[in-house]
Amino acid sequence: MRRMWLILTLLTIGGCSAGSDDSAQTRGSKNAEEVPFYRIDRTASGPLSMLELQVNIPQELDDLYTESMRTCFLATVEDLASSAGDPETLDPSTVRFLPTDGSWQKLTKFHKRNLLAQSIISEAGVLCT
Repeated sequence: MRRMWLILTLLTIGGCSAGSDDSAQTRGSKNAEEVPFYRIDRTASGPLSMLELQVNIPQELDDLYTESMRTCFLATVEDLASSAGDPETLDPSTVRFLPTDGSWQKLTKFHKRNLLAQSIISEAGVLCT
């Protein structure tokens, strides 16, 4: 469980950091101005919205997705976000990839939203590939 928590933490740090134009070009991205995968509103409350998640599929994944996989992914993200509800009142044991060791309650509102977004995106990816 600690390893999973460490992995999620590292993904959070990686997901929150924005690369410069130089780093985007060195990755070989077709679009150096690629938008973030999702953008969590630091002041939001209540369930995650599709506007927050934005679900901008990175070019590397988009190249692999068929139209039906893309449709499934977006619909699943919306369903999972809706069923998860408000991250502040969420029981983390009801959502795959969230910590169940008591550390969830110690997280800030932003970190809860961020980790929930990551778990939703990850689960949708698993279900639709």
